[in-house]
Amino acid sequence: NLELQEQKKIILEQQPKVEFYDDVAGSKDAVAMKEVAKVLGIKGMGRNKLFKFLRDKKILDRNNMPYQEYVDRGYFRVIEQRYNTNNGDIKITFTTLVYNKGIEYIRKLLK
Repeated sequence: NLELQEQKKIILEQQPKVEFYDDVAGSKDAVAMKEVAKVLGIKGMGRNKLFKFLRDKKILDRNNMPYQEYVDRGYFRVIEQRYNTNNGDIKITFTTLVYNKGIEYIRKLLK
């Protein structure tokens, strides 16, 4: 059946998008560093300074990715994001998200 084959093809093409959406939707209890800085509310400590602080403490690497130990503790999560460039290439970026447990850990480090 030609229609059935066409539907299977569409499902296979959509699978990476569905998996990506599930990953992002599954991170609703984790927030980006910008929001973490706002939640902590420390004067003069924005997103960039918070990233630097966590790099200096050897919690994040030079690319602002958490070391595995801190992912395993349940403080951070990294999600992959894909986007198309103007010339049609697909680029991949990674974003560090912080769970509530991680926010509390950062709050204690800052005190």
